[in-house]
Amino acid sequence: MRSPHRRRLVALLMLLGLVAAACGSDDDGGVSGGPAAEGGNAVFGAEQWPECLNAITSCFNASWASWSIFQHVLPQAMTLDKDSNYVPGAMLDGEPEITSEDPFTVTFNIDPDAVWDDGTAITSADIEFTWRAHLETEGAITTTGYDVIDTIDTSDPKAAVVTFTEIYAPWRDLFGGIDYVLPAHLFESANVAAEMNDMIAFSGGPWVLQSWSDTEAVLVRNAAYWDEDRIPVLDQVTFIPLEDTDTELSSLQSPDGVSAIFPQASPGIEQRLNDPIAFEVGAGAVLEGLWPNHSEPPLDEKAVREALLYAIDRPAIAEAVFGGINPGTLDCAGWAPAIGPWCDESDFGDVEQDLDLAAELLTDAGWALNGAGNWEKDGTELVITWNTVAGNVRRETVQEIVQEQVREFGIQFDIQNYDAGELFQNRLPELNFGMGLYAQVGTPDPSVTAIYKSDQIPSEENSKAGQNFTAYPNADLDAILDASDRAADLDERLDLINQVGDIIREDVVWIPLYPLPNVTAWRTDVLTGPIPDFVSSPLGGFANMYDWGLVA
Repeated sequence: MRSPHRRRLVALLMLLGLVAAACGSDDDGGVSGGPAAEGGNAVFGAEQWPECLNAITSCFNASWASWSIFQHVLPQAMTLDKDSNYVPGAMLDGEPEITSEDPFTVTFNIDPDAVWDDGTAITSADIEFTWRAHLETEGAITTTGYDVIDTIDTSDPKAAVVTFTEIYAPWRDLFGGIDYVLPAHLFESANVAAEMNDMIAFSGGPWVLQSWSDTEAVLVRNAAYWDEDRIPVLDQVTFIPLEDTDTELSSLQSPDGVSAIFPQASPGIEQRLNDPIAFEVGAGAVLEGLWPNHSEPPLDEKAVREALLYAIDRPAIAEAVFGGINPGTLDCAGWAPAIGPWCDESDFGDVEQDLDLAAELLTDAGWALNGAGNWEKDGTELVITWNTVAGNVRRETVQEIVQEQVREFGIQFDIQNYDAGELFQNRLPELNFGMGLYAQVGTPDPSVTAIYKSDQIPSEENSKAGQNFTAYPNADLDAILDASDRAADLDERLDLINQVGDIIREDVVWIPLYPLPNVTAWRTDVLTGPIPDFVSSPLGGFANMYDWGLVA
């Protein structure tokens, strides 16, 4: 689980000097190890394991729920190709049409052949039900975008006419992008909080989830699937949890282990991926940093957050954890640097480690060094609770490096790491954490409303909906976020997005560290096909596993 999943960013910066290995190329740029056998079973490793499978609630907050399950069994209106361009999903009959600008209306035409695995047609009623599910489900992970839909006309079963209360620029991420459509005929209520927690017993994708448990997820070919280009070559795929980096790599190295993984980059990973293992490194929409909980001391103080920003050496962190696949430092407030115009590197580009400035910031805020050499105010030492994923070598290495960088400076950390499910699906939505070290996964749209707007702070009032886990409220920022989502003009939207970045930097809402390089690795003596095509995609390295086969 790289991150909370509902992040929307510009993706796909090209990183120079990334290490890559492969065994040959096909015409589409993918890697092929020779002809594929028809059918057969394959076992893949999942770096993290979701605690449940509800695609509307906090279970959706787990990237690996989407990468290993959701996208393979749930249909999407719009999806992403391997270059992270928006394209119609298999359930649509062509591109959606903006059929009116006043009021803003988008018509989704549904493929006449699109059906659920029980043979029931996928219709406009399913899109309308999914809209209501986002708004009516207790603990929905987000309502952003769905809350500005006024009506959905379902009079034509094969055309969903979605009318908004205002222009909504990121509309492609609704019902698709990294979101999904649910079958209306299988639910009694649009409040689906109690559903899909341990099984998704339906499919509108290439695969059917046959079983799911704490130890494995078994997917089999969907016999009712209509899209000939995505009918799986394999009969069955089994995902197993390999949540320790060393275990994941060791399993791939073993002839009796898994045959493909999508691991997070970690120190020295390229040295462990040797023949017959091939791997490819790419840059996707995964941006990692330090995410402070603004609702709890001491991180509710801007001076503390800003002092931490200047106390650490961000370039040294990136170099230490990535080495030969170092992507460099992330200097904008939340967008990939080299795609589109969204990333303003002046946001954090002026920041270098400056312990004198960090000390000045704390002193001006009333902190002072005590006899033990630690910062203290009103009898309380400056101790930051720090949480990340236990067993994640890269992130635990970052914690070690930062502790060493500030050891003599006098900031202390209370390290409390958890398994991915506990951190992302339980503690973050409850704001029960101190400072998180995690990444956000996005789509090509630059909207960041879901993670920064005040009404997206999980609370009792909104039934814990939303992904503003930093608990950062700012009414001025809210207005700019709303305006940016309504801006159809590119220049206007760019100006608004840059204003968002300015506020995030000014208040040190989070501390960006680096764009995370993606890695897809596989055994060439087992698998063949265009395996690394989606290495740089927000959809993850297994997105096109329907095209993978066993070596004949």
